[in-house]
Amino acid sequence: MERGHKNTVIACSKLAEKNCANFLNGKCLGENRCPVVNGSISKGLRCSYFEAAVLPDDEQLQENYQVHVLKQGASYSSKKCKGCYRVFKTDNYRLQYCGDTCKGIANRNNKRLYASKSRKSVIKE
Repeated sequence: MERGHKNTVIACSKLAEKNCANFLNGKCLGENRCPVVNGSISKGLRCSYFEAAVLPDDEQLQENYQVHVLKQGASYSSKKCKGCYRVFKTDNYRLQYCGDTCKGIANRNNKRLYASKSRKSVIKE
């Protein structure tokens, strides 16, 4: 298990113990063995209540959870879009953007920067 993944699992466990309404006296009311507290989320087990109600309180942890943990059960790899920074799934390891909108915005920005540099170099000469 990679280090970032292990740290994410531990942080999720601590967050669940502290903030989860279903977790009382060291036990989960929703399930026999809470996959978040027991660290079983690294094996593909998930808790929908934790993901919907507890995890959104910590945005950085939620992002790490999506990248490191949800990637375990996915047949596609999870990547972070360079445009909107959302996590998306793809089977193409070269893909950098989640869709045509982010890709189009990035292309327009690159063209704008290129044109700006070209104008500056023409003015200097």
